Amino acid sequence: MPRKYNVKQKEYLLSPERVKTLDTHRVMSFLPLMVYQEVADIGSGPGYFSIPLAKFLFDGQVLALDIYKQMLQVVDEAANKLNLSNITTIQSTEAKVALNKDSVDGALLSLLLSDTGKPEKVLKDTKAAVRNGGWMAIIEWKNHGLDGGPKQTDFTDEGQFKSMALKTGFKFTGRYHVSEFHYMLVFSS
Repeated sequence: MPRKYNVKQKEYLLSPERVKTLDTHRVMSFLPLMVYQEVADIGSGPGYFSIPLAKFLFDGQVLALDIYKQMLQVVDEAANKLNLSNITTIQSTEAKVALNKDSVDGALLSLLLSDTGKPEKVLKDTKAAVRNGGWMAIIEWKNHGLDGGPKQTDFTDEGQFKSMALKTGFKFTGRYHVSEFHYMLVFSS
């Protein structure tokens, strides 16, 4: 059974210790971001990537999606505290990513596919939402059994996630080492 982060874990998800293992600025340096883009942070949690993305996309928009309303409330509170008006929070479901067709320029899926029982469905919905010429990035665990990562029985390797994304119609553009524990795959639409 895939594990899911819940609101009780928001402190960990926003902790300085996490920055040591997954630096948002390093990740964003590999993304094909433009300041005017509309970007979806799918599985945003408490906004670990949503807030830095909103700061960068000063002429754009961040759509933070999560299945937990409490996580989205944390994103809203952080955005308000920082006077960021370019973040919209959207409660999604596991059954469907709550985005319209061709509605975003890019999508970030950070540690989401390993936490869902339906990664193919998430990728299919993401492909439908990303405009032609847009991009998608997947951040996942390099191995099972890592602190905070999936167990061996729940682990899906990099090649499988890459294959799933290619089957939806994305085109692979690059792989990046974003931390000791995580890799990032970037695709174009």
